[in-house]
Amino acid sequence: MFSNLDTNGLILISIGLLMRYLIGRRKFNRRNVAGIEVFSSYLTAVTIRLFERLFNLFGLLLIVFGAITVLMRL
Repeated sequence: MFSNLDTNGLILISIGLLMRYLIGRRKFNRRNVAGIEVFSSYLTAVTIRLFERLFNLFGLLLIVFGAITVLMRL
């Protein structure tokens, strides 16, 4: 059966994957016909890219910590 570590690890992994998926989807939807990301201003581009990088890193850390907690049970 599942223990608390397994459940928490799977929750962390799924949240991390969901975060990375949503960020990738937003980046994809911002592209125009030529495949270039379009922003309304330079400040918007800088802040959105910064937050996307931070959230992408946080999502990756959630996936790694989730995998570690699942593997701790072994």
